[in-house]
Amino acid sequence: MIGAPGQGKSTVIEALVLASTVNPLLLHGELLSDRTDTILRLIGLAGLRPEGTDLEMLARLQNKHQVGIEEGIPEIIVDDSHRLPDDVIRLFQELSAGAYGRRWTVLLVGEDTLITKLQALKPKPTLSSIVLLPRWDQYDFEEACSALHPGLEIGARAPQLLQQFAMHPRQLLRAASGGERVQDGDVEAVHQQQLSVSQSGTLSVAIGLGIVIVVSVAIFVFMQMDKHHGIPSKSTMIPLAPNKQ
Repeated sequence: MIGAPGQGKSTVIEALVLASTVNPLLLHGELLSDRTDTILRLIGLAGLRPEGTDLEMLARLQNKHQVGIEEGIPEIIVDDSHRLPDDVIRLFQELSAGAYGRRWTVLLVGEDTLITKLQALKPKPTLSSIVLLPRWDQYDFEEACSALHPGLEIGARAPQLLQQFAMHPRQLLRAASGGERVQDGDVEAVHQQQLSVSQSGTLSVAIGLGIVIVVSVAIFVFMQMDKHHGIPSKSTMIPLAPNKQ
């Protein structure tokens, strides 16, 4: 399941968990460091003791009763899957293919880069289906605003806001409510302001660096001058001719 940040992926996951007669094994991609860590977390979520090798723990995991498939609810849900290491993605591929005894239903949830990571694997995994969350339309926008901000009038602003932020619902809702992070509507103005601040900061740093260089050069020159004047001059001996008497 693919979607932009804030597009509703977590909401879908929560609905799946609530609709399930048992709790699916829910994992978060940013917390899974490697294959063994993932197996240990699966074992713990399944209520089993983390003992033995990886293969032994996977064999014990297979004895867990298969649930949820008849209702279309996956047994394993992995949020933020675009952050998974390649070996962890391969583990979920093996579980879904039945490499350890039976097939597991696995739902990988993440951003668009997840597809790129899957396509880069060799051999490429077989994906049973890909669900791309759609852009928000005006109905979704109005429904969310009525739930989060009762009484908020969107009116004629809705088409313009949707055109700018339809793939980023969090920014869309902030813009609709007059949030501080996104002002009334002009994204280009926000970018120009950020660029101006960045350029001002760079100019200030350059001026400060120039002053430091000038002061350093001046100190060096004065030290050299002082050193030069402080060296005593050598006396010059002039031989005198002997007196002739």
